[in-house]
Amino acid sequence: MKKYFLLQLFALISVLPLSACSTTYSAEAIEAWVVDAETGQPISGAVVTANWELETGSVGGNVPAGQIMVMEAVTDEKGRFYFPAWGPKSTSFSFPVPLLRTEPHLVYRDPQILLFKSGYKWVGLQNAVIIDYNRNSLRKSDWNGRSIKMERFRGNLKEYARHLDFFDPRFIREDCNWKKIPKMILAIDEQYQVFRKNGIDTPLLSINSLEGMSPLDRQRCGSALEFFRGQFK
Repeated sequence: MKKYFLLQLFALISVLPLSACSTTYSAEAIEAWVVDAETGQPISGAVVTANWELETGSVGGNVPAGQIMVMEAVTDEKGRFYFPAWGPKSTSFSFPVPLLRTEPHLVYRDPQILLFKSGYKWVGLQNAVIIDYNRNSLRKSDWNGRSIKMERFRGNLKEYARHLDFFDPRFIREDCNWKKIPKMILAIDEQYQVFRKNGIDTPLLSINSLEGMSPLDRQRCGSALEFFRGQFK
């Protein structure tokens, strides 16, 4: 009976990692160029973010588990943007992973790259999805060294607002990540204000919407209005 109990306990521990569990990751630098899809000319002033999103696996599939790194950049006159290398950085966490879940790990948003410039269609890029996900501690972007095309939006302001309805990256609101990408927030908020001034309702992210976060988020992150007023206005 005692032997059976010990076997059961061992099995439970094997699927329920303790708080000391962690994985260490690093990432190579990323350099790429953004060009107009029609003319091939470089696009300056495009805001670019990169987020390395952790996931935890379960019987029903993987679910997001936060970000191990978030960065932003702005393209220069040659359309170039650059993210420096980082790491090693640990995914250590202070709570047990739920039963039948794996500890947080990177899958294919390693990183996810988002590009935004007013008047253009937004762009979202990820690494190629593979059946057996990349288990290497050093991560690379499939888009390093490449030219990325952005298309001008051909339509009226209302149509553009509908297009941007789908530009709502989840990671921005979690864990105060909006503080790490202020240039992206300001660019999106400026576009939001254009829509509002023209009487167009839109769910697009704005500084005001960040200000309306839950009381718990406000307690952790502080006031979005004060943050942007104090540093960028």
